[in-house]
Amino acid sequence: MKNILAIAKTTFRELVRSKVLYSVLFFSVLLLLLSAFFGTVTIGDRLKVIKDFGLFSLSLFSAAFATISGATLLANELSRKTIYNILAKAVSRSEFVWGKYIGMYVTASLLALLMSASLLGFLMLFQGNIDLAMVQACAHVFLELLIVCACAIFFSSIVVTPSLNGLFTFMLFLAGRSREYLLTLAKSEALVQPVAWLLKAIYWLLPPLDLINIGNEAAYGRPVGLVVSGWCLIYSAAYAGILLTLASTIFARREFN
Repeated sequence: MKNILAIAKTTFRELVRSKVLYSVLFFSVLLLLLSAFFGTVTIGDRLKVIKDFGLFSLSLFSAAFATISGATLLANELSRKTIYNILAKAVSRSEFVWGKYIGMYVTASLLALLMSASLLGFLMLFQGNIDLAMVQACAHVFLELLIVCACAIFFSSIVVTPSLNGLFTFMLFLAGRSREYLLTLAKSEALVQPVAWLLKAIYWLLPPLDLINIGNEAAYGRPVGLVVSGWCLIYSAAYAGILLTLASTIFARREFN
């Protein structure tokens, strides 16, 4: 555990000093301001527009930061040759993977926390109180990040190329958000049965980010039950744990040139 925390601390410091964090934070705050602008010019519920745009930017930019960071973590270690010094010490490859994951998740959570505080504070100016449904929706973004960060680490253990790693991670994020469309397609009568079975199998293998994301409910001021949040937490942690276990197994057998 000591080695894991040491690697996590080093990873956190490295990511906090990176330009990616501040670039993502800048564009996310910009999008929050744009949501307020669209809320003023849109005919209809102004608060709903701000909530939708705010939660969209919070989720998208948090996932984008995790994707970019995860895609470059291992590649940077290899390019600087620092991974050889780390693994030459009394640090197992499994500890290296978990340490990288924890450091990246803490940094991504810090970014999400700053954006959540900005969004909730922004909404207080209009509502005059704390929107509990929005607080819960922001909390679910942290559950979403458990899976996205684990996906980034998992693909890092398979491919070294940052662009491919980032592409796979972000595609999985988008696919997890769009699972319901995949299921609708699988139920189409126009498809042959083997293809429908394949689509249903992919549906169950994809992370249920569409269920973890409760932005629609929050936009209408309808918080979900604590039991639902509890199950989302358990599932997110279990899914991330499986991915990290697979990543550790693959990474342990990998040869570095």
